[in-house]
Amino acid sequence: MQILCPSCGAFTSIEKVFCVRCGGRVVPLTKYDLKISDFIYPPDRDAMENLRSFEALSPILDELIVKRHVQQILTRLHKSLRRIDYSSELGSMIRECGIILGLHRLPEAYLLESNAPIAFTFGSEDEWFLVISSGLLKILDHDEVKAAIGHECGHMKCHHVKYHTLAEMLVRGIEFSLDLAGGLLNMLSPILRLMLLSWHRESEISADRAALIVSRDPAKPVSLLRKLARVIPGLNNPVLEPVSTHPTHEERINRLLEFYRSPEYRAIRGKVDWRLAISKAISPICRFCGGSKPTLSLFCPKCGRSQV
Repeated sequence: MQILCPSCGAFTSIEKVFCVRCGGRVVPLTKYDLKISDFIYPPDRDAMENLRSFEALSPILDELIVKRHVQQILTRLHKSLRRIDYSSELGSMIRECGIILGLHRLPEAYLLESNAPIAFTFGSEDEWFLVISSGLLKILDHDEVKAAIGHECGHMKCHHVKYHTLAEMLVRGIEFSLDLAGGLLNMLSPILRLMLLSWHRESEISADRAALIVSRDPAKPVSLLRKLARVIPGLNNPVLEPVSTHPTHEERINRLLEFYRSPEYRAIRGKVDWRLAISKAISPICRFCGGSKPTLSLFCPKCGRSQV
């Protein structure tokens, strides 16, 4: 059954949930889909509230600072980037993570030809980019790759992307232009740097939880973290943690296993399993007669057939 994408007008199989051309969602989010509040790490949630004290600056940060930096990244890397098709194996994994986590759209995804084992997201409030390196794919198995993608999609779900991009700019000491927006941000950067570094570490715990949710097996995000710790120098140095954007991998593993044993995780697992079980029924189109129906209705009002 094909459905028209409201974003780009392409027809997409309704079972795919996201448009295979633009990544826009073609099946609306429902009460059965995962919410941020279901899994976000409480210190991350609280820190996000503090960051919203800068909400008045959001249009300036987004339009005049973050989006400029995004274009600079894409320009610098464009010779090494290859677009990931949503219908490819990697694209299908991204789409699956998007369905499980309840993303309202998929990121624009790229494969980076590099031996460095990295995956990262960047972007603004309304543009997300996901980059996975060929070097990372070489050292991970299929399920570890899925955990890595789930981690990055967790950042998108929790609305981390804009602030992560800004944090990376501040941590790397990038000087902003001397226009009004740049001058204002340069004055605020010492305050923002401290807030963003502290929050960034908390946000990684939320994204690790997302990796666990999509992989189901805690061994996969744990083995992913341990492999990265072996190949990336300094990743597990507790002395450097206060000035780092990431906690040590042992701290992340401990938090991950703690979450896996919690009643909150069991509730999430049940919610995700139920959502996947009724995935064919959650649709604005009857899968038998093709008639319009309420998205959450389990029966078609036109032909009367059960959608489950």
